Amino acid sequence: MLKENTCVSVYELDRIFKSARKIFFIGIGGISMSSLAEYCVFSGKEVFGYDRERNESCRRLEKICHIKYCSTPDSVSSMDLVIYTGAIDESNFELQSAIRKKIPTVSRSNFLGYVMSKYRERIGVSGAHGKSTVCAMLGHIFEYSCHDPSIFCGAVMKEFCSASKLGNGREFIFEACEYQNAFHSFYPTDAVVTNVEFDHPDFFKDKEETLLSFQKYVNMAQRAYINLDSELARRLEHTNAITFAVDEKADYMAKNITSEGEYTVFDIIKGIRALCKCRIPLFGKHMVQNALCAFCVAYEKGIKAEVIAGALESFKGTKRRAELIKKLGNKHIYLDYAHHPSEIRASLEGFSGMGYKRILCAFQPHTYSRTVSLYEDFKGAFSLASELITAPIYEAREQNIYGYSDEKFASDLGAELICDYEEIAKRILLSSCDCAIIMGAGDIEKTKKFIK
Repeated sequence: MLKENTCVSVYELDRIFKSARKIFFIGIGGISMSSLAEYCVFSGKEVFGYDRERNESCRRLEKICHIKYCSTPDSVSSMDLVIYTGAIDESNFELQSAIRKKIPTVSRSNFLGYVMSKYRERIGVSGAHGKSTVCAMLGHIFEYSCHDPSIFCGAVMKEFCSASKLGNGREFIFEACEYQNAFHSFYPTDAVVTNVEFDHPDFFKDKEETLLSFQKYVNMAQRAYINLDSELARRLEHTNAITFAVDEKADYMAKNITSEGEYTVFDIIKGIRALCKCRIPLFGKHMVQNALCAFCVAYEKGIKAEVIAGALESFKGTKRRAELIKKLGNKHIYLDYAHHPSEIRASLEGFSGMGYKRILCAFQPHTYSRTVSLYEDFKGAFSLASELITAPIYEAREQNIYGYSDEKFASDLGAELICDYEEIAKRILLSSCDCAIIMGAGDIEKTKKFIK
């Protein structure tokens, strides 16, 4: 069973943190955990941690932290505070050792809530999809306009070569994940909702329970920014709601969407007034929605339209979000994080809109519960792919208690199951496709090391 989030008060956490000299992170290689570890180092703490495997975040942190990749009896014995990721099981060795030794233990979301409480403006980006991109866009816009924000994103932002940035400004821009109701531990002044969909079926019962969770998050904020193109998000209520949409009528709208070379171009309309023309180096309606979302938040915060437009045009993107990793003649190879059927469909539409004629998609399902619960939706999500490869499921925190079969999933999707990443890379290199997408939220990105 997954360990639940803690609810330690800001005041109590402030007392614990100020007196702590040594802090231990369980799951330190996680994208958010590694950012919090860096925050603690820069706050003058000695940071230690454990992760089950050495990843890119761990390699970066090894220069400033002490990291172990195996459990030992003395891992946490001299620690003053232990911070754990919500992805661990409550039987985790380090966690149980800390509890036995009566060392304060705090969940990642609880500690992140404490960190952000020190800032005057706290802009939280939530949603089933797009929150990392919008968070990165907002961070870039505020940095571009010399606000010097602090940013905690769920993906590596290319502008900063990191998933986080500590600034001296009054804004704290953060990604607010709904899994395990983690975002209920935060303190947003501004709650951004990119969309609402049923996801994380290992935690939420159905779409109604998911919607209630988002409503509680929105209620915590002074202002809410809601995407009216999202059917479920339209049902959210807030006395100070600002809306945006591409298809529906909203406070902020994107109109006259066209392509110009490597850019998508559109007009930003507020009411009946055209504010500016935006050019983004990204494709697909979902990316227009993301840029529109970031625009309306920044504009409401007082940043001029032409400044926002300039920032969006120069936006470099995030890792694993439509990230071009290799050009081999006329063949372009991308990494993409899409793992929910709606994300997959939107992502493939975006790539198709870039003018590619033949798309190969190598997809890795993420978690048994999601794959089984949304099985029928997955079947229709890949229609724009000319060739489809599936890899074995990335089980993450789960076990196969569903009778799931990698072979049947591939067969039902009309895909070829390939279990080895080097073999997937070979198939991509031999394919006649002009676009290949290595897709999924698990470890399928390891395929890229074989792309030569």
